[in-house]
Amino acid sequence: MGAEDPSTAFFGRASRLLQFLASAALLAVVVSACSIRPSAAGSNLQPADFYAANPSLADVRTLLGDSNWWPGPPSFGVPPLDTAYTPFNEKFHVITRFSHLGTAETFNIEYALWSSTSAATAQMTSIQSAFGTSASGAKVGDQALYYGSKTAGAAPFGTVTFVRVGQIVTTITMALKDAFPTVAQLGRIASKINSRLKDVLSGKVHSSPLPVTDELLLPPKGPDLTLLGSAVLPIEAVVVMLGFESPEALARILHTSGVDSIVFGDYALDVDTHMEVRAGVFNFTIANDAVTWVDELRGTHQADPNGIATFYNEGSGEYFSLFTSGTKAAILVCRSTSDAEAASRACEAPISRIAPAWVLSLSGN
Repeated sequence: MGAEDPSTAFFGRASRLLQFLASAALLAVVVSACSIRPSAAGSNLQPADFYAANPSLADVRTLLGDSNWWPGPPSFGVPPLDTAYTPFNEKFHVITRFSHLGTAETFNIEYALWSSTSAATAQMTSIQSAFGTSASGAKVGDQALYYGSKTAGAAPFGTVTFVRVGQIVTTITMALKDAFPTVAQLGRIASKINSRLKDVLSGKVHSSPLPVTDELLLPPKGPDLTLLGSAVLPIEAVVVMLGFESPEALARILHTSGVDSIVFGDYALDVDTHMEVRAGVFNFTIANDAVTWVDELRGTHQADPNGIATFYNEGSGEYFSLFTSGTKAAILVCRSTSDAEAASRACEAPISRIAPAWVLSLSGN
């Protein structure tokens, strides 16, 4: 943000937002504890509709001015995921993530559907009470709030924009390494994101269900997982999800091997719904390429007699289970819903059961 921008002083003194993301999540829990009748507008929306509302990768790169922004995996905040930490009046939310290659910069969009316009408005009021006066920015939707804070880390310039449209609150967070964006830029980003949401609400944009043939590739139904949402993602999203050191080279290898996309499922771990389980299957042209890929991923971790490698990654704090089935490679990741926490040991027994059942299921597809 340039020195002439009056919002610089606002962002600089917003020390109470040092933990704005965590605070925003806590606010949601505090806002409502009573039942409010849902309004008609938006009440028929499904999580897949919010995922369809996301701006395209091309739009994100244009808005942020760099082609090195890559998509990450979405999270479908649908019951029973994290029910103990979800406010009574939030019906569900969907988070989409983007990462800036070569930096620690991030750009996330969360759409939350509240039970009524009154509940969504109360959420915005609580945000203002906690964070103070919003920076003066573009009017977007029914209500827009702009905040920022300089934090620790390799991307210390953090901003959060809240936009309410009826009973929907969209939270847009950015963490940048060099400087704050201008409030005008935040307004442009919010306007673009809100325009896509309006297209969904008006029926111009529709979500597409996962084809049945792709559904059959995901882990079979059982007592350990509850499916929250699914999608076909570009292979770059899996590269970002796994945090490889050479993402561009790895993506290029995958494309060369005939892998352009991954069938992705997002799950709640039934024994501990604070844990999120991500499952992905991708199909190589040649079976040997699938084996090579999994061998690279598991590193020194040994596979069991069924060819399944299951291990805990100290760096990411996540549990992994990897295997191949013919030309298909499968990945199972168990993680905390909070990026600040490591996965609990509740992941261990379920993924040790899910992976073998999944091997059998894939062998028939």
